[in-house]
Amino acid sequence: MKQRLSRFSSVRGTIAIAVGLTACMALAPALASGATDLGPANTVYIKQGGGGPEGGLRFVAPKTIASGAELEVLNQTNPHQVGPHTFSLVTKGSLPKTKKAEKNCFTPKHICMAIAKWHGTNGNGPVTKNPTKAGLDGWDTLGSVTKVGDSWFTGEKKPGTSIEQPVSAVAGTTLYFMCAIHPFMQGSIEVVAPVPAPVATS
Repeated sequence: MKQRLSRFSSVRGTIAIAVGLTACMALAPALASGATDLGPANTVYIKQGGGGPEGGLRFVAPKTIASGAELEVLNQTNPHQVGPHTFSLVTKGSLPKTKKAEKNCFTPKHICMAIAKWHGTNGNGPVTKNPTKAGLDGWDTLGSVTKVGDSWFTGEKKPGTSIEQPVSAVAGTTLYFMCAIHPFMQGSIEVVAPVPAPVATS
């Protein structure tokens, strides 16, 4: 398998977008997240290994999260091996659904290039916004090629980077997300109503 040639820069670095993105893409179901309730609740893990296409790169996310709860995104991959990632909230219709869409994702008028612009770069300059802020504070805004969404860039210096923000989306919302560097990495989390605190009795 060829290594992906596109690379998103860290805050101190640059984005080097290769002219030819590799055609060796994973089979991309609409939501290839490996969604699970494994691990601590309210954490989205960015993982690699364990078999599967593209070196097993994937999101492992909770199926649901309460509105108002803190959601952590934790990168457990080695950026020196697989490059950095983004955790970017996008509309369901913006998710690349075919190999061709993945291959063209980092070209003009496609979602991966749009995500780069959210982070303050046109694809050849330093990242100046990280995380991107849209809508309310925290995770709530799904972006598209014409609308900025909430997004976080992991950087490419070291593994173990993370971000934690409240889910400000209302109950009933589905948060769709993807990685702009590896567009086959996709997932979703359903936002549910918080559990009411028990009423004290005398």
